[in-house]
Amino acid sequence: MVFGLGLLLPSAWAQGSSGSTNIADRVARIILPDPASLNSSTANVPGGRPSRSERPEFPAELKLRLRSFESLREVYLARQEEFRKKLRGAATDQDRERIRAQLLVLREEWLDKARAFKEETRTRLEEIKGELSSKYRDALDAAKRDASDAAAEHKRPRNDEH
Repeated sequence: MVFGLGLLLPSAWAQGSSGSTNIADRVARIILPDPASLNSSTANVPGGRPSRSERPEFPAELKLRLRSFESLREVYLARQEEFRKKLRGAATDQDRERIRAQLLVLREEWLDKARAFKEETRTRLEEIKGELSSKYRDALDAAKRDASDAAAEHKRPRNDEH
């Protein structure tokens, strides 16, 4: 019994000594990111991936599309925040409803753009797939089939286990 208390007391003391799990609270200072990493060449690369000899750079077309999509996202988020501020400051229920309708229109526009981007990506993937040799195309189709099967298995109801 004494041995059990000896094991429990240190862990209880450690949990009770600091109510916060935030490291900044424990060290009593604000932790900032390393300035060198912010100024590095990977800071502006999509996905923050440094270039490596075994991993080729993204094609210029893809980089342009990613930048375009990111700028559209930033515009969307700025407009969304603007509408939210207007919604908080709205005086009447009618004003709130009008702003909510504008937010819904903004969301639908964004979803349409995202669908178009996804469809363009799907089309381009099929074009690239057509350029592959049959060996790689078969491997890609098999991987896609396996992923679909695994997803379907995961979604299947668990009632059949009982």
